[in-house]
Order: sequence, then structure tokens, then C-alpha cells
Amino acid sequence: MEIILTINPGSTTTKIGVFSRTEKIQEFKVDVPASEISKKNVAIEFPYRKNSIENFLKDVNLSGLVAVIGRGGLLKPIKGGVYKINDKLINDLREAKNGNHASNLGAILADYFGKKYDVPAYIIDPVTIDELQDVARISGVPSIVRKSRAHALNIKATTRKICEDENWDINKNKFVVAHLGGGISVCALKNSKMIDVNDALIGMGPFSPERAGALPLRGVMDLAYSGKYTKKELEVLFIKNSGLKGYLGTNDGREVEKRIENGDAKAKLIFDAMIYQIQKEIGAMLSVCDYDVKSVIITGGLAHDKNIQKQLSNNLKNYRVIFYPGENELEAMADGGFRTVDNKIEIKNYL
Repeated sequence: MEIILTINPGSTTTKIGVFSRTEKIQEFKVDVPASEISKKNVAIEFPYRKNSIENFLKDVNLSGLVAVIGRGGLLKPIKGGVYKINDKLINDLREAKNGNHASNLGAILADYFGKKYDVPAYIIDPVTIDELQDVARISGVPSIVRKSRAHALNIKATTRKICEDENWDINKNKFVVAHLGGGISVCALKNSKMIDVNDALIGMGPFSPERAGALPLRGVMDLAYSGKYTKKELEVLFIKNSGLKGYLGTNDGREVEKRIENGDAKAKLIFDAMIYQIQKEIGAMLSVCDYDVKSVIITGGLAHDKNIQKQLSNNLKNYRVIFYPGENELEAMADGGFRTVDNKIEIKNYL
């Protein structure tokens, strides 16, 4: 039986999955204690994360292993697809040339375990995929270029899965896809390319459980020159301590839902505002697709929320809305891995 090992490092956990062609055989999550977390460069965490994965794999039969897939990290802007892990890619991640994020460890760990078990190691659709049409890059300020940083892995894998289920050709249709999680990505997907998407990390799109989203510039300038924040502190505020967390003190959508059920008016207002901004961003991406899409697809952890499902279904009733809840990242990596093994996807080089 052929199997694939998938590795998805998060800020405080490492998720590992073992998949056959038909099912998830095992999944394991290892917490990373605060003492092992590096704010300077996540590459420092490699020994601890490697050892924790090895401890998990001691009791796993890997005799049919055909590939290891790591979560793609903050690389230079590249086209979507599968990339064989090479020295250039590893060096860029180790040196955090394009940003420091836990996902940088995905390829580094996959490379190690690929060599250990003598199988190829890949990354698939990293967060820095750039397939934007040229007009979408223009910001309004010549020295600022709009960037593509999004949940591309789940967006593309979920759309492929739905297209297979519906017998649609992903390469001949348009979709608007929204990944709703700790960060929120809303993209226009045309012929399998992400031709426009908000920067899900900082400065664009809806606010999320943790992130600020697009902000009034005057307010940003006032904060920047208030003397209360350094540049790094503002970055942390906008990326990790805004959105639901900033207003309500929690980034857990389930907790907010409970507050709403218990009559918390503020919680309802803030949550409704987030849904309102998501809907506006979906509307913007529908315009990019000339209001002609096969479907609006809603995925990510927040897609489980009944308020989100109800409001988006009601407000987008002129379109077919498909909810496919969950982050699905381990599954997406396994799916892409088997497609690669079967030569259904071109393997690209990171140059």
C-alpha cells in the first residue's frame, strides 16, 4: 500500500498526517512549548520539531512511503503547483528571506524526512503563490505593490475536489473561493489561477479572528506616529491581536457563537461586521469574475459556523454557494502528493 507523509508546522503545534490513497491512516498533533518557540527565526525550532515527529513515527509503518509533503512557507513569489525541495528553497526558508513564519519549517522538515526514508520531498501551493493579473497589482501608490499571500493550498485543493465531485473542469471555469480561518483569504479563481486575492496576512480584505484586514489610512497613520508602538509592535497588533480578538478578547469563533446565543449584543455586532466584510470582499471578487462563476466556495474552519452559513447563503442567493468546512491542509497535501506520484501534476523547480 502506497502512503504519503504530510507535515504542517503551525505557530504552536506541528501536525503530521499519514495517508493512503483512500483514507487518512493516522493524524497526530504535537504541541510546541513556549520555551522552544523562537521569535527570531523559526528555523531554530527544527531540532525540537524533528524529534517530536520522529517520536510519533516510531509506531507507524512507513514501508509503503512514496513521498513526503511539507507545508509551503514564505518564499519569493512563485506560480502555483508542486515544487521539489532543493537547496535554494531550503536556504531561503532557513534565512527567512521573505519573512519568518512557522510554515517555513514545512519544507525543512519534509526535506529531512525525505532523505531519511529515501523518498522525494515536495511542497504544494505555498502561501506566496503569485498568479495575479497585472491590473490587480496596482495599489494607487507607485512605491507600494499589492502582494498575493493567501491560503492557496486549501483554496486550490478544495476547488479541485468540488470540481471532481460536480464534473466541472477547473481549467475552464471561474470561482470565488473564501478561506475563513485565523486569517481570511477571498480570491477570484479563473481557469485554476488565483488572478486576484486580498493579502490575507496584513492590510487587505476582511478582518478575521486575529487580523485587522483593510483599515482606514488616517487611523493607521495616527497609530504609527502616536509614539505608543514600534513598527514591530504595530505589525503584531495588526496580524495577531486585532479582529475578533481585539474587540472581544478571543479568537475562537465557537466561543463568540456561544456569547451570541447567550444574548451578548456586542459579540453579535462584531461577528456580523466580520461576515459583512467577508460578503463585501466576495462581491469584489465576483466583479473580477464578471459576476459569472460556477460557484462561490466557502472553506476554512469558520465555514462550520451556522451564522456564517445562514447569512452568506441568504445574501448570495443569486449564486450557488458551496460550504466545504475545515482547513483540510493535511488532506490537501496528501491529495497533491498522490497526483504528483501519478504524474498528473508538473513538478517545478524553485530557482
